[in-house]
Amino acid sequence: MPGNATLPMQHQPGVWRVAVSAVAVIGLVSACCVNGVAPSASAAVATAGASHAAMVPCSQAAQRLTITASVQLDPSCTYSGGFDITESNVDFDCNGALIQGLPGTRALGIVVSTNANVNVDNVTIRRCRIDGFFNNIHLVRQGFRALARGREYDHHLRNVVIEQSTLTHSQGVGIYVNDYVTDTTMRSLVITDAGSTGIYLDHGSRRAHVLGNVLARNGFVENGPGGTNTNFAGIDVRYWGPGREAIAVDGSRDNVIDHNWLINNSYGGVLLYTNCGENVHIDPNSWVDHRYGAEHNTVANNVIIGGETGVWIGSRMGENVYPMDCSDVPYVSGPLQAIILDRAPRNTVRGNTFAHLNFGVRVEDDNATVVGNHFFGEDPSQFAVVVGTPWRTQALNRPVAHATVVGNQSSIAGNLDPYRWVDGIFDLSDHANTALGTTAAFCNAPSVYRPPFVMAYAFALQDPTEPPVPPPAYRVPSLGALPRCAVREA
Repeated sequence: MPGNATLPMQHQPGVWRVAVSAVAVIGLVSACCVNGVAPSASAAVATAGASHAAMVPCSQAAQRLTITASVQLDPSCTYSGGFDITESNVDFDCNGALIQGLPGTRALGIVVSTNANVNVDNVTIRRCRIDGFFNNIHLVRQGFRALARGREYDHHLRNVVIEQSTLTHSQGVGIYVNDYVTDTTMRSLVITDAGSTGIYLDHGSRRAHVLGNVLARNGFVENGPGGTNTNFAGIDVRYWGPGREAIAVDGSRDNVIDHNWLINNSYGGVLLYTNCGENVHIDPNSWVDHRYGAEHNTVANNVIIGGETGVWIGSRMGENVYPMDCSDVPYVSGPLQAIILDRAPRNTVRGNTFAHLNFGVRVEDDNATVVGNHFFGEDPSQFAVVVGTPWRTQALNRPVAHATVVGNQSSIAGNLDPYRWVDGIFDLSDHANTALGTTAAFCNAPSVYRPPFVMAYAFALQDPTEPPVPPPAYRVPSLGALPRCAVREA
């Protein structure tokens, strides 16, 4: 588990019951990130100020400033204009100052940017409090959409370190790592109450290290009793969805997500998938050719508590992405239906602690490794590991293949069969998994519920000016409490 903080547990016969408060954990570490570090055994960070750097005066606090050399902020100021860092070798030391977005705007907080054909290296952002921007921090290579295939990394934005900071109440994403940005380190951060994901690793980005952070209560703007208003085919509708996850790995690869606390985020912990090329017709100027999959990522030694799913590999493999207007060609289609192959092979989930989730780990793409994790829960309708995907199996005769699920321990109360495969399986290697102290093998289960569209599980035709009416079931259905497996299969 991360650092010196202890996850409190109560022992009952055969069951470890997790009794952890997200508020308590955040309170334990929230003071860390200006004068100390978040709970990480692996994060070793410097705390000395950049005393050689110029101070940004309070008289410029309302201006948007371009930063080309190392600076400090004045901790007595509140900066509202935001900052653009455009050069290499910049130490941006907030010195504990607050950077706060103005209500009603979609401004970005701190942006590290370069033209796609210009290199930027070695930028550090530290000791910051950033609140209320659309994205509190955004890393981007401008013009990346025009990069030729195979030439995406001829130039780079790389070696950005974001540390010892708190990021709160972003309207969208807390930290957005855009396409083809490489070697980003995010450590000793507290990221809370983002409307969307806490951290977003976008397509073509690679080798990010997400180490020793706390991400809590993110992703609820796209969730909630009031739902979200949208216009679909010229009709005003309201939809309800599960919201977003703590960390999105969208066509990003070779990343390490290690020793983090992911607590009570709306959809769960880490989702690995590849965007299908959305908005190809609706908004071609924002369309991106998604050339790379979400692969060779490692999710290790994290504590993931609350939400729907802890780690979901290939989270869009069996989802209906029709409203996303995708450039990828569907292999199953129909009226208001488009099922498209996701790409998230060769990922590893190792040594994590999962608690109070419908699903600890879901696997819907090939060559996944799920090893040495521990699962806690108080409801027999919760499951440790579920492997399998529906449409690819049925339409293409390609069930999930070559999964390795070994040495996991489940302490989910009342569930002696928490390891399940659904919709067919091929070449599953499983051994040394336990449930409530006894050896447990994989066995079959019914298909997992699929919402009508990706990230939306209920719709209502409703005037957006009227008070919202929540759907009858305000949660995504789980598998439910299943009977014991009569015949074990692998």
